[in-house]
Amino acid sequence: MALKLEVCGDNDMERTFEILSSAFGHEHPYIDAVFPSHATASGRKIGGDRLLAIKHSDPNTTFLKDTDTGTGEMIAQAKWNIYNGVVPEETELDGDFWAGQDEKEYAQYLFREYLGPRRSAIEACGGRLVCTHSSSRLPETGTLLLTGPLALDILTVDPKHQKRGAGRMLVEWGTAVADKMGVVAVVEATKYAIPLYQSAGFQIGHHHIIDLPDHWAGRDKQTFTWMIRPKKAVD
Repeated sequence: MALKLEVCGDNDMERTFEILSSAFGHEHPYIDAVFPSHATASGRKIGGDRLLAIKHSDPNTTFLKDTDTGTGEMIAQAKWNIYNGVVPEETELDGDFWAGQDEKEYAQYLFREYLGPRRSAIEACGGRLVCTHSSSRLPETGTLLLTGPLALDILTVDPKHQKRGAGRMLVEWGTAVADKMGVVAVVEATKYAIPLYQSAGFQIGHHHIIDLPDHWAGRDKQTFTWMIRPKKAVD
């Protein structure tokens, strides 16, 4: 059946988070920490509300969805951040979502460290960037000059709907915007999604491991691959 790509509405945010939670599972310490209990019904309701708050408050964000035209089911989602000459104010993760102060501080630490490379890229190019973060769960360095970005903040496909081209559609939406703007696109990729991004022109910048302070030494370390798609000349 065919797929249709659209901008998400407010009513899509709970399903957006459900797909995110299902796709990442518990393989991703960052997601588990930032969105506690995300696999539960109550956790997913809270997660959807948090994404809705971002949708309403962040003018640099565009939420997208892929819908099966035959069933009407939303099967994939992406959040692209488009920084068209804007360097956003750095924010701290906050709220009352965690069971205790230690869990909150751990989530805040991962949040800062995980988004560090992206923040540096935004500042280096004066806020001309397109970016995302993803886990497509597909089977299966070098130094690049940043001259302006777009960031794929998050992209996930419902595990029941893999290999239908939904992830590629969501990636290509953002790369088309980046090409039209003549800017770099960046993504923090999981190991599953690297082949997809490489096929869309992204290059591996470096493999990143977030080192933890001694008092969290027993926790799993978060890893990701920082990928960059060089800018194309504007016609």
